[in-house]
Amino acid sequence: MYDGDGYPPELVLTLQTPTPKAVVVTGVKVKVLKRTAVPTSGVIVGERACGGSMMTRPFEVGLSKSPVKVLPTAGDDGTTVDFPLKLSESDPEQLGLRLDPGDWHVRFTVEVEWVADGERGSKVLDNKGRGFEVSGTGDLPTYTKPEPH
Repeated sequence: MYDGDGYPPELVLTLQTPTPKAVVVTGVKVKVLKRTAVPTSGVIVGERACGGSMMTRPFEVGLSKSPVKVLPTAGDDGTTVDFPLKLSESDPEQLGLRLDPGDWHVRFTVEVEWVADGERGSKVLDNKGRGFEVSGTGDLPTYTKPEPH
């Protein structure tokens, strides 16, 4: 993937049902809307993780190939968790989509698929119609904010 700090970039999804009934998340799909060459000017700004109390379930997302695969990978505790995932009002799940754009600038959407009360459903996350964007580093310099003291 990447060698720089703050990479791979991660899109974190927190999934929770607003009702007392359980929901089973059956999968996540990523749809590439557009792939273009990595920009030739600018700077890549890496973010440092701020950490939280919730366990994040990591998934690798290879955006440079079609179809895009969302694959489970080992978390910090060494375990790998795949779909299906059960959610409830008091038991949310947090997914960390580790985005690998390769040598591309990619605009994409994410679709979360679930089953509730025997009915299938899905929700497309599209950043208010704009899609999400991520770039490979190419030959651009990378800047990561220093750790606060």
